[in-house]
Amino acid sequence: MSTSLLIHILQFALAINISNADAATIIHESKQYKFDPLLTSAIVYKESQFQNVLCYMGAHGLMQVQVPVHNCGKHSYYLAEAMNLYSIRGNLKEGLRLAQYWKQWCKRNNHMHHWLLHFNQGFGHCNLPAKRCKYKDREVITTGIRGGYPQRVLYIYNKLKRAKRLIKMGIV
Repeated sequence: MSTSLLIHILQFALAINISNADAATIIHESKQYKFDPLLTSAIVYKESQFQNVLCYMGAHGLMQVQVPVHNCGKHSYYLAEAMNLYSIRGNLKEGLRLAQYWKQWCKRNNHMHHWLLHFNQGFGHCNLPAKRCKYKDREVITTGIRGGYPQRVLYIYNKLKRAKRLIKMGIV
């Protein structure tokens, strides 16, 4: 996928304007971690709407990655450099590395909803095939087939794929 095509898709489907450099970074990092650039764009749009921001919960950048540790089951891994999260390339790299971890961890399930849910909520908060997710032992958030983070990301992803099809057909 070319940078100009990704920019055109994002402008048409989501009314988002990004620079050539940012589009090239999304494409490069997505290919490096074997993700579709449109899926990466959908996650970024859901997480930050392409704003390189700091969330009130402490998550950083486009992919809203938290510092300094991601608890992945029995194993925790530390981000290489916390300052990486402030650059677009570093944030995408760390976010996609985390997404790739959950994709591999959920490989036996082979269901995109599963790893997207873990990417968003972390380990121990999610229990599939149950359709509920505990959050700090107080709230219960519905995350099953009808709503929740994975469904919103997949809705945006499908919208971007439709836009790509229309653009390639010359309709737009």
